Amino acid sequence: MRHVILKASFLLLSCPILVSAQKGNYSPLPLTDLSSFETKSANWSVQGNVAIPPTANGKIKTTTGSGVLVGNAGTAITTKLKASDLRLYLEFAVSPGAEGSVTLPGGQKVRISDSSKQKQLSALTSGYIGQFPTQNAAKAAGLWQTMELAYDATVQHLPNSARLNSLVLNNVTILETIYLPNSKTAADGQPLTFEVTKGTIAFRNVGYQLLASRKPLSLNNLTYKVYSDKWDAKEYTKVDHEGTSQVLTQEVTNGMREFHLIYEGEMEATEAGDYNFTSIYSGNVMTLDVDGKSVLNNGESTSQESHTGSVNLTQGKHKFRIHYSKFPWRAPALGLRVEKSGIRPYDLHTLSSLPEPEPKPYISVTPEMRPEMVRSFILIDGEKTKRTHCISVGSPDGWNYTIDLNRGALIQAWRGQFADVTEMWYERGEPQLLFPAGLKIHVSGRSSFAGLENTNATWPDSSDINFLGYKINPQGYPVFRYGMDGATVSDELVSAGNTLSRTLKLEGTAKKPLYSLLASGNKIVEIESGLYQIDDRFYVVVDKKAKAVVRPAGQVQELILPISGTTNYSMYW
Repeated sequence: MRHVILKASFLLLSCPILVSAQKGNYSPLPLTDLSSFETKSANWSVQGNVAIPPTANGKIKTTTGSGVLVGNAGTAITTKLKASDLRLYLEFAVSPGAEGSVTLPGGQKVRISDSSKQKQLSALTSGYIGQFPTQNAAKAAGLWQTMELAYDATVQHLPNSARLNSLVLNNVTILETIYLPNSKTAADGQPLTFEVTKGTIAFRNVGYQLLASRKPLSLNNLTYKVYSDKWDAKEYTKVDHEGTSQVLTQEVTNGMREFHLIYEGEMEATEAGDYNFTSIYSGNVMTLDVDGKSVLNNGESTSQESHTGSVNLTQGKHKFRIHYSKFPWRAPALGLRVEKSGIRPYDLHTLSSLPEPEPKPYISVTPEMRPEMVRSFILIDGEKTKRTHCISVGSPDGWNYTIDLNRGALIQAWRGQFADVTEMWYERGEPQLLFPAGLKIHVSGRSSFAGLENTNATWPDSSDINFLGYKINPQGYPVFRYGMDGATVSDELVSAGNTLSRTLKLEGTAKKPLYSLLASGNKIVEIESGLYQIDDRFYVVVDKKAKAVVRPAGQVQELILPISGTTNYSMYW
């Protein structure tokens, strides 16, 4: 049975101000040696690189150098860095069965473990911090993972409390606005602690922001003009009224149903550096120019969605210009937020300029007893146009994927929650886009099958494939059929418990030898016979007797496999 969940979202109102920090804004924790830590311990070392196999019988290999902190089970180490409120970014990799944690300034431990195969959330799931994460977003052992969190060591009016504003694991938000008991006087600054209690855990690219409440940027000498032209007019010339304002607010429009609002003035920065701006609005357009340079240039926003842009400012005054127009059928809402490395985000608009937004539901599809299939458009990162003939398949145990039927391409796969279909079903559903709701990997935008003269022939962007439809197997999964080069290929992807398994069957004789493109990446390594690692994204497992080929393809590498009779392989991450 299809299960659709709707969740009313009022995050901008009920939660603390959250703005994702850019990785470049973090100050690095030096890892040239162990001098960044208060004490040294034999179970910790700094290496140039580490290779951790995903299987328990594999041997961990390290390379001499700097940049990677490697810890084995034993004594914890603490940083010389003292922090209270902060943002933290780090990358980590775990050995099979590893367990450990990162302790925050208030004494709360964020769990890090080899938990990718856990079917039920527990205190051992990566991201656990006294509360279970919303889903298991951990990658398999041996793959580098990312963790990013925003943390307040003290909470106003709540003594002995801290707050985890957000925790993002491998680009999946797994916790938001969690109040925690504070066991240390973190307001005065406390160190971070890294601990390994089982196995091996490696860390790299550890970065931090210590957050202060100062406000180094302000808007001054604001003037405005309100135009009565249609909201979607490309040009606007009909000035309705104009004046000066002490604050940034859309309320100077005096309740007009549609308008174009232009603000100009001075932006004064008391500190030089990179400033990140976030617009929050409802309307047809909102732009921000600073010193004639475009910082924000965004189109339709129906429910106060946010958009970000950055600019480097010298100390002193800078000219700025804002253009905002609203939909006639929406209440006006105009907000501008700013942040800089080391400071808390804060609003440049008045509170009344950004009223309570209309609730926008979160609509999801959750497979229960049998797999679910959803036809939709898909927009792949880096592509400008939508894929229009796509089907996404979700399994009850969380192995999901999307097929581009026009190309016969496995374009993405993910583990965890199935599908966010809000943009398909909310209001008019104009974008018709489906978004993976779990831990996603990009597989390939190109066809999964092609006829090649030999293994050195270039893989085509789109093969000559004719989609012949699909049938449903006894477990409820679709089996796709394609005609190409005079033969028929059936393609079946199913959950195999801890992997996504793919079976290809060839019927007839093709004009050229047929191959399947299993993966492409910057680096493909055969860890052991039949087990391949694709960058730090996923693993591919093929039969040891199969003649899989790793080959160069321009700036990347490809893993291809000949299709003959029945061919099988699996993926996991």
